[in-house]
Amino acid sequence: MRITQNSFFNSFVADQQRIKQQLDYFNRQISSGVKIKYGYEDPQIFSDTLRLDYEETTLVQAVNVSTDAQNFAKNTDSVMFEFTDALSRFKMLVTQAANGANSDSNYYAISNELKSLKEHIINLSNTSINGRYLFSGTALDVKPVDDSGTYQGNGESLKALVGAGVQIPYNISGEDLFLGEDGNFARKITTNIPLKDQTTQSAATTETLIKDFTGKNDDYVFYIRGRNPDGSVFENSFTMTADKSVGELLNTIESYYTPNSVEVTLKNGYINIVDRQKGRSLLDFHIYAQNSVDSTIVPFIESGFAGTDSTTYDDVDFLKTDASTLRGNYSQIVKSSNQYAVRSTLLSEVAGRDLTGSSLDISGTDRNGNAFSYTFTLDTPTDIFANTINNSDGTPADSTTLTFGQLVDAVAVAVSGVTDQGSFEANVSEASKVVDVYLDEKGRIVIKDKNSTDTSISFNMHDSNSGFGIPGPSALVFNANNALSVDDPKHDLFESLDAAIEAVENARVYPDGKSFVKPRNPGIENSLERIDHVLEHINKMHTKIGAMSNGLNYAVERNETLKINVQTLRSQILDTDIAEATVKLSQLSLNFQAMMASVAKIQNLSLVNYL
Repeated sequence: MRITQNSFFNSFVADQQRIKQQLDYFNRQISSGVKIKYGYEDPQIFSDTLRLDYEETTLVQAVNVSTDAQNFAKNTDSVMFEFTDALSRFKMLVTQAANGANSDSNYYAISNELKSLKEHIINLSNTSINGRYLFSGTALDVKPVDDSGTYQGNGESLKALVGAGVQIPYNISGEDLFLGEDGNFARKITTNIPLKDQTTQSAATTETLIKDFTGKNDDYVFYIRGRNPDGSVFENSFTMTADKSVGELLNTIESYYTPNSVEVTLKNGYINIVDRQKGRSLLDFHIYAQNSVDSTIVPFIESGFAGTDSTTYDDVDFLKTDASTLRGNYSQIVKSSNQYAVRSTLLSEVAGRDLTGSSLDISGTDRNGNAFSYTFTLDTPTDIFANTINNSDGTPADSTTLTFGQLVDAVAVAVSGVTDQGSFEANVSEASKVVDVYLDEKGRIVIKDKNSTDTSISFNMHDSNSGFGIPGPSALVFNANNALSVDDPKHDLFESLDAAIEAVENARVYPDGKSFVKPRNPGIENSLERIDHVLEHINKMHTKIGAMSNGLNYAVERNETLKINVQTLRSQILDTDIAEATVKLSQLSLNFQAMMASVAKIQNLSLVNYL
């Protein structure tokens, strides 16, 4: 093959370009520190690098999210320490007030400090860090607690995404903190009128005879009713002779509850009933006695409700909590789950039984001052205008499908004073403009007159079976002259504080149903039990947020380690091996120099050399 000058030149240029490109490639690797600059140079490296870049970015974001959540949890943890300190001081002061040796000025001074501590606890509850409230659930811009201690946030959890499909909660909502539930506590209730031995003028004991605390040598008929811990209702009466003891009375009361479900005791003259099983909130009780000779009533429980005597259980007008608001005192609790009822809850779920044949008696005064009274038949419920209440699918509601939402809507119509303008739904809509009827966070029915600063509304709603001599005990109770709650698995922090402050302010060591001032206050002694419960619950929540903080710390450490691993792997794939690249660059430099020398030598040859 003939080698011409042109072919020689073309070969030289091609080799020169190839070596220069390789020199440039390795020189760029050494100077930039990476193997490739463009994806086409090595698609495999480019693909792996993109994937690892994405993983590193994800891990960096996870670290940032985890760190932010951890800071949120640590701030919550710090506030929880202050909660514990404030509540411990609160308990110490209530204990001091409970010794019974304080003067009125001492009670006054203690109650003032308790009020200051409550304000401090409310301020702690409203702690905000970087514009975010710590205890308002996911409603971070909503002030959790108002001045009265009412929770305004929600019960949702904030969750940090710390990995693919991995979320860790990092907050304690006010609903869990202030309105929590503890399954390791049992419900305890008490009467508020003590049994007093008339012969010794001291609190009765289990040895005290019936005639000693009644003051009469007569037989008495005792009437009891209430709710078993499992949600079933009962109503009974029995006669005891004057020579029977209080201990026998307690045993008889206990026998009417489901066997082995409660413990009935006497403390400082008050009858106490405790659910033997923890975690249930349905236990209820009412009792009074009547002399078989002259029908004299011996009360054990007084409600303090206007126009209500000690023989009344649930035929009680709703209490006016402020100028425009009425509220029932009986929480609607679902028997099967121990949860508070909401609008969608069926009445039968709370009653714990079939309500066929049941009805509610509703009476009162509407916001226009007009009296009303009617019976709400649960088989085919109708509102006050005799319009059938329908379910969402248009079928008539009955005892198996009627919800509390439908019930409170009917109540809204009753108390609003709206005249019949057509369908039930239209009337509810019109009524809602002036009257709001709803279930509060504790399942209690609340009636609020929104357009009046001093409402004329009065309201009473009770099961038509209420009262002795009527077949079947009350399955539904909305407001009751019942035993006072000492403690319950469900607790309310600020309600517990208020009860203690109220007891100290009125120098009420024990309940006093005969007093016109706060007859249903549980007293200082019983308030201490609630405060102990609150403190234990706060400590539980404190350990919970501590565990969350530790979990987030582990997540940060794990993601930092993974990020380093990804960076190391990315470096192995993408970063230049300097030693290898330097050797190759040197080899190519020598090759290039040799090629240039050869070309220079060949270019110096003339025709004479060939000849």
